[in-house]
Amino acid sequence: MNSIKKNIQDTYTKEYLALNKRNDGRQLMDFRDASLNLNTIHTADGSAAVKIGNTAVICGIKAELGVPKSETPDIGYLLVNVELPSLCSKKIRPGIPCDEAMQITSFLNEVCNNCKILDLQQLCISVDKLVWVLSCDIYCLNYDGSVLDACLIALLSALQTVKIPEVKYDKETEETNVIENYIPLKINSLPVSSTFGVFNEKYILADPTEEEEQLCVSKLTVVTNGSLLFSLHKPGGEFIKDGQIQNCIRQAQNRTKTIHKLIKAAQ
Repeated sequence: MNSIKKNIQDTYTKEYLALNKRNDGRQLMDFRDASLNLNTIHTADGSAAVKIGNTAVICGIKAELGVPKSETPDIGYLLVNVELPSLCSKKIRPGIPCDEAMQITSFLNEVCNNCKILDLQQLCISVDKLVWVLSCDIYCLNYDGSVLDACLIALLSALQTVKIPEVKYDKETEETNVIENYIPLKINSLPVSSTFGVFNEKYILADPTEEEEQLCVSKLTVVTNGSLLFSLHKPGGEFIKDGQIQNCIRQAQNRTKTIHKLIKAAQ
């Protein structure tokens, strides 16, 4: 840690954290308010916009017909891509691939696979011949911390708005016939991620802003559906004590219930 960052961190600790508050008025384990709007992109087959504090992301989903993978001939697939354009944050330079966007993309695809959000067999039209491919593009409109959390909420919410038409496929002629009978996707699981910033061995902040993320020595993201723990994600940084991790898990489980209510209320 350079001396300038150390001085800023020491000042923030004395003026805020030692008094159990932060510069936006929250206590250390308080999450920012979240808001959600569905069907925000009319040209997409499913979409959602999410705000957590000043962080804003939007997700659009397109359903397209494709050929299944040879190793999984009876299931469709879900492709998630996250973009962090230079307009969303001063720290992101234009024209240069963003490592964080690639990390979030990889993590969300991993969550989709491991948490079994969808039964991908419902995307199969004809085994080894034709399946639905769901392309999920997520764009960050404003970056102010906990972007991964906002992206996952937007993805889950957008998936719940997707309706795919019934398709008849003739194996002999290989002709497809799309029927105007739209069927909503069946969502099996609603995992929610909650990010925590580790300030030092004494202080952990829930839902850090971008400024707080810059001062933290490491981050921890907990993925849970409120009862089951799906994942702990710690991209480098310094050591976190077991007691701190357990506290983060408890806070994440409580927060997941709040996000589930938000998603349900928006439908």
